[in-house]
Amino acid sequence: MRKTPFVPDEYYHIYSRTILNVPEFRDNRNAERLAQAFLITNSTKSSEAFLFLKNNKNVTINDALEIVRQGEKLVDVLCYCIMPDHYHLLLKELKEGGISNFIRKSNISIAKYVNIKNDRRGPLFESRFNSKHIDTNEYLVHLSLYIHLNPLDFISGRAWRENKLKGWPGEKKKLLEYPWSSLKSYLDDNHRDPIISGTEIITDQFDNNKDYELFLQDWSEESINKIRDFLLESTS
Repeated sequence: MRKTPFVPDEYYHIYSRTILNVPEFRDNRNAERLAQAFLITNSTKSSEAFLFLKNNKNVTINDALEIVRQGEKLVDVLCYCIMPDHYHLLLKELKEGGISNFIRKSNISIAKYVNIKNDRRGPLFESRFNSKHIDTNEYLVHLSLYIHLNPLDFISGRAWRENKLKGWPGEKKKLLEYPWSSLKSYLDDNHRDPIISGTEIITDQFDNNKDYELFLQDWSEESINKIRDFLLESTS
């Protein structure tokens, strides 16, 4: 049992890491399949959608998503990023048991795909994903910033964590070009990421996208020690 159980209408930070930190998601095909899993598993009709894909050739994920949309959402995914050996999610539980079912089915789906492709067996992720209840608005907003900056670890290095980020325009460009993150939907009104929903609780706290970007930039240039309590990794 988890120390803090998941409760409908509450928000949570979710962190799931591959066994032995194997960088499975350096492979863009694997990252894409995990993103697709986030789409398909977020529904009470997800099992039917997976069965449809299994039993029908020459169908697309869009065909399966038509089945998904007939069901009820399990969670709102407010923001996410997929890193080489882990992923972060900011979730709101919509249905009782929603987060646990969503993560379990997502992890099983991507594990099956990787196992078949690589002729291997067994789980892909550590047996228990990490979670933390988001109990303040400060944590909610700052966590969205942290998740959206997380890809810098992979694409530019970890200097931003030590207040050493240089050249924001260039770093912003890299972040927006990183395909496995929800940041672009926060900074570009013309971009819609189908994975995310319920983001208004964050975006409505800013006058516009530029204000969110300025807050993101300011936050990235502060010492990570100042906000260490927001980081799930430090508690795992």
